[in-house]
Amino acid sequence: MNQKQFLDDPEVAEFVTWLAGFAGRVPIELDIGSSARVPQGVVKTVHGFDGVIDTYVWRADWTDDRGSSVKSLCWDSTARSLKRLAETLRAALASESDEAAMRACHAIFEWGGERNISVGARPFLEAKRASGQLVTYLKAAREAFRLSSGRLDQLGAIEDVNSMLTKVYALASDDGLPIYDSRVAAAMASLVELFRIKTRRAWRQVPARLLFPTMDASARRKLIGLHTGALISKGALMHYTQPDMPARWASAKLRLGWIAEDLLRQAPQLLSAQPHSRLHAFEASLFMIGYDVRCLAGNLNGTQTIDTK
Repeated sequence: MNQKQFLDDPEVAEFVTWLAGFAGRVPIELDIGSSARVPQGVVKTVHGFDGVIDTYVWRADWTDDRGSSVKSLCWDSTARSLKRLAETLRAALASESDEAAMRACHAIFEWGGERNISVGARPFLEAKRASGQLVTYLKAAREAFRLSSGRLDQLGAIEDVNSMLTKVYALASDDGLPIYDSRVAAAMASLVELFRIKTRRAWRQVPARLLFPTMDASARRKLIGLHTGALISKGALMHYTQPDMPARWASAKLRLGWIAEDLLRQAPQLLSAQPHSRLHAFEASLFMIGYDVRCLAGNLNGTQTIDTK
């Protein structure tokens, strides 16, 4: 299935059109506690994704190839940081240098908050580097994930996906491929659930094309946290031990990119005030919402429910 076939699906098309209108005015009650990544917390009610992106906070730092520390916190500094990381990785891929590509990936791991260097993305990519296949692999992944030509039935080039690799794949791409992580997944699943409720869908299961599985079983990132009557579909949660997890994660990542691209085409004003990639700003807004999906619960109250007709 290619991009056009996916977006022509009636359920997908109706969801995208609904969200194109809803995303501009949805009330979101953010309540993010303070932490090392969010030093002062975020407790604020905003309206629409433009309001969300203005609250973006994620403290990170990484070391560039000159040995200088690059720090980021708000959306502006984060977007600039991501642009530099992406340019460094893409230049390494263009140079066909496995060593340069690995250094660029190390910087992405540092920015992304890699927790354990002995498991996950680092040893996987180090093995590719050692065999002289790192650039070849990342270029093949970029082609498989290309929004304009990728296909859901041709993602076999993606051998593994995890919280760090999803960042590498996104930054290797040059077309706005999103970083699909547990927070982004939780936000998308919650928006699909709101769509189901507000449009009175008689689903017994969420359609596979609109299923955005998460990898985090905590209550704040599960639909049951949004409301107790949520439709919990088979496959809503992924586990790293599942052999089909890379394929499911890759599918969700590509589908999200297609949805975001079409949604922003239908809503040209959405996230247009901020100066960076609208696709990445959309993903960053989902990241903030997905910290705790209960921030969307007000949309289920009679006094705050938005008429989307």
